[in-house]
Amino acid sequence: MSFHPAMDYARRNVSARQLPEEGPAFAYTSENRAKLQEICARYPADQRKTVILAALYLAQHQQGYLTRNAMRHVASAIGCTPAEVEDVVS
Repeated sequence: MSFHPAMDYARRNVSARQLPEEGPAFAYTSENRAKLQEICARYPADQRKTVILAALYLAQHQQGYLTRNAMRHVASAIGCTPAEVEDVVS
């Protein structure tokens, strides 16, 4: 005999996170690339993930909104994974 209600275990690991649209191809302008390099220079190489938020702000300021392409570009620009950038965005 069990006092626990029956659970639908097939749905327990389903993520409800909504990612932004794919969007157009994205690359920082030379001005924003220089700003990002200036920000990155303030941190040791092993702490590059610290710059994710600033890099996302630059991308959003440049494009007006964030897309998955912009998030992938941010990840490659600072040397982290796209998943780490998506975690900050969500």
